Amino acid sequence: MTASDPLCPDCGVTMEAMALRAGGHRPQFVSAENRDGVLGKLGVSQRYDAESYVCPECGLSRLYAAVDE
Repeated sequence: MTASDPLCPDCGVTMEAMALRAGGHRPQFVSAENRDGVLGKLGVSQRYDAESYVCPECGLSRLYAAVDE
């Protein structure tokens, strides 16, 4: 995510970063394609951690993939 937290599209207020846990683990986005390089040749998939944000006004929640820029 960028340096600033996203705005809620419904309320227009700043959403708060929060930890999302499922079964004691942090959620991840997993690609169907393998990674580049040696790890990809070994069958390792591309993975991105999920960053979660919640609107303090309406409760809207969003997940964003933490991709390297």
